[in-house]
Amino acid sequence: MKMENHNPLLTAHYVERADQFLQGMRLLADDLNSYGSGVGLLAVHSAISLNDAILVAVTGKHSKGDNHQTAVHGLETACHEGRVRDKNGINHFKWLISKKSNIAYGGDRVGDKELKQSITAAQRFAAWAYTHFKEVLRVEEA
Repeated sequence: MKMENHNPLLTAHYVERADQFLQGMRLLADDLNSYGSGVGLLAVHSAISLNDAILVAVTGKHSKGDNHQTAVHGLETACHEGRVRDKNGINHFKWLISKKSNIAYGGDRVGDKELKQSITAAQRFAAWAYTHFKEVLRVEEA
């Protein structure tokens, strides 16, 4: 069964944003001493934007507000609607969401190990998303 994209233009917007965050993360990842927190936030926000693209494409709605646990539920719903059986991407997304507040607002420096895990989780989430939602994420600009 082919997935239908409910809003190709908005999907393209979120895909572009996710890609920019992911590319920025990759560019800065070689210098975690200087850009560590920025790299971590770019990892998190790349996943949030890509998740928004999935939600808009599959359900017609994206997650609103700062309660990103709602976004996790939305992704679970999109997987169900899109008949996606491999749920590994949800785990990567959940992990990144769980780190967002600490990376953005925590009182302590985020360690290199956690930052590298953030990079890995963001890359794995993106790979999972483009594998399982490729029909709706590979959009043509109008």
